[in-house]
Amino acid sequence: MSRPAALAAITSRRAALAAITSRRAALAAITSRRAALAAITSRRVVFTAAVVSLLLFAACTSSSDSPTPTASSSPTEAATAVPTEAPTPEPTPEPRKITFMAGFRPQANLPFVAVYVADAEGFFADEGLEVDIQHSSGQDEHLKLLLDGQIAFTTGTAAQVIRRRVDDLPVQAVALFGQRGDQGYIARADSGIVGPEDFAGRSVGFKAGVVPAELHALLASVGLTVEDVDLQAVGFDPRIFIEGQVEIYPVFLNNEPDTVRRADTEITVIDPNEYGVPTLGLTFLAHEDTVSNDPELVERFLRATMRAIAFIEINIDSGVATTLTYADGADPEHQRFLLETDLAAAQRADGIGRGDPEQWQALLDLLLEFEVIESPIDVNEAFIGSFVDELYESGQIQ
Repeated sequence: MSRPAALAAITSRRAALAAITSRRAALAAITSRRAALAAITSRRVVFTAAVVSLLLFAACTSSSDSPTPTASSSPTEAATAVPTEAPTPEPTPEPRKITFMAGFRPQANLPFVAVYVADAEGFFADEGLEVDIQHSSGQDEHLKLLLDGQIAFTTGTAAQVIRRRVDDLPVQAVALFGQRGDQGYIARADSGIVGPEDFAGRSVGFKAGVVPAELHALLASVGLTVEDVDLQAVGFDPRIFIEGQVEIYPVFLNNEPDTVRRADTEITVIDPNEYGVPTLGLTFLAHEDTVSNDPELVERFLRATMRAIAFIEINIDSGVATTLTYADGADPEHQRFLLETDLAAAQRADGIGRGDPEQWQALLDLLLEFEVIESPIDVNEAFIGSFVDELYESGQIQ
């Protein structure tokens, strides 16, 4: 080949290489633009049509000699072609100030502690709730204030709820904690009394001037009646039992058994529920107007307190410590006994706080049978379990 021809060939090759370089630069620019678009897409919701338009625009800016890449040409383009929606932030709840009044003095009853901990750990704050925590001074102050609309939530036993509904009072339970009642009986361990069949001819105490349905039913479970025992009215001071003035003493299962044992008295505990007596314990109560007209408030209160219970289950010591900030001077070990007993009584396979109409109907039938109440009610109006059910079913409580 002649020198001029060789130089011409070299020049031609250099021109071709320059063209290739130009195309590669154009492709690099396109890739850069698309990478930028992908970054934008990861932070914003971008409709597919908008992304396609941007890709077409980028392609049009390249050399007409460059091949047009397709959506499958590179990982960057594939990611860009299918945008994903960014999660929508949860709206901040509207701030609300409400009052909760526990049905008794400060102590480690599970629903009380749930409120204490929900406040201390910020679960109420997460719901936008500022909760004024108070305690009943007695004589049903908490129920009166609930009916007057001065407090939003309180506590009461399932039997109390039923009795109030029979009296046409507009209260409703929105969570059930005690899957069995909190009342039982104790006898000295050396007395030979191990169950209700041993009550015949023995002295049996009852409190507040009323022989409870639980005692009637407990005796009936072994073919006895109150005529077969020596009934004695007793107070709330267990020393009458410790000193031997009554053989069988009525107790709150989460309270006096620990107190009596601490007085070096060995006892046998008799729980009516273990003999088939359908009993239930403490609940959260609300006015039915609140349940019907302000369901969001009920949901927020329950979500916070149910989160607190999940916290308490794995942080018993913290739950007790928080309780002691309200129960000034209370014995920590006794409060722990109370809380652990309540937690054990609250357990059920589908989650703490839940209940079912069959439980409530069985309790209603018991109260009717032994004439604690005179007329039936619709238990579905007494217990509204849908709030807690929904919290579990939606995964908001684990």
